[in-house]
Amino acid sequence: MRITKRNFQVRPTISAGVLKGIAEVAVCHVGRVADSASFVFIDDRRMIEHHSVYKGINRPTDVLAFPAGDPDPTGELDLGDVVICTDQAARQSCGRRVGYLEELCVLSLHGFLHLLGYDHERDTGQMRKLEKELRPKIMRMVHEGL
Repeated sequence: MRITKRNFQVRPTISAGVLKGIAEVAVCHVGRVADSASFVFIDDRRMIEHHSVYKGINRPTDVLAFPAGDPDPTGELDLGDVVICTDQAARQSCGRRVGYLEELCVLSLHGFLHLLGYDHERDTGQMRKLEKELRPKIMRMVHEGL
């Protein structure tokens, strides 16, 4: 799977290799096929803009997912973009008393599951259950250095 990482802020982020590992664990677990996805890291200001435009909410959020939909003309299945606000991730990591980079991994998984079609706002707990199952695998993979 090809992972594109774009960074539009100053905080540290997780590597493209870790993002690829997270995506591959999720894809394998749910039995889906995907060729590529993109992860974008932004600050509060940019997230407020995105959140306002796409959800009508004028405050930052931690992660937004923008599914791509149909395969491109070459037949490649690009799942879409996961947009993560590092400022919000930093605040949440302090509140949850976990490491900042661990929080980025959790948000990456969460956003990627949205790209795979899961929606915790509409389902009856399937996405939360799946996240709970996959988090230990993701954290183990990250701590073992892929």
